[in-house]
Amino acid sequence: MTSLMRRNPFEELTSMWPRDLFYWPRDLFSKLGPDGGLTVEWSPRCDMTEKDDEIVVHAELPGVDAKDMDVTIREGMLYIRGEKRTERKEEEKGRSYSERFFGSFERALTIPANVNEEKIEATLKEGVLEVHMPKMAVSKPAEKKIAIHAN
Repeated sequence: MTSLMRRNPFEELTSMWPRDLFYWPRDLFSKLGPDGGLTVEWSPRCDMTEKDDEIVVHAELPGVDAKDMDVTIREGMLYIRGEKRTERKEEEKGRSYSERFFGSFERALTIPANVNEEKIEATLKEGVLEVHMPKMAVSKPAEKKIAIHAN
């Protein structure tokens, strides 16, 4: 016996295009600030490298001070949060130019289960946050030879 199934051609059409294509109006208007201007959100670029004994994360955070950021681990996730404050001011004869950027950021990265969370260290140098996550020592499973009894 053959069963009939109702088909929605629009559902198939939406699955062919990137999801963001349909949500750009919502995303655009959600970024409007209290004064009607657009707010700028950003997320730091991150690289995660796995070595034999550790996993290292590099996050590009130019212009962000260590006191303005927070690095935490919760439920297998590494969270990098903070606020960027940049101000630029130029003055010449009869002309003044100033530009400011204020915005918060958050980045969440999944970390492997074999990371020793108690020994994680982070350093900030020249606008790059470096997080070292040592791996736990993996012990080889014990091997025991089983005697074979023949009748």
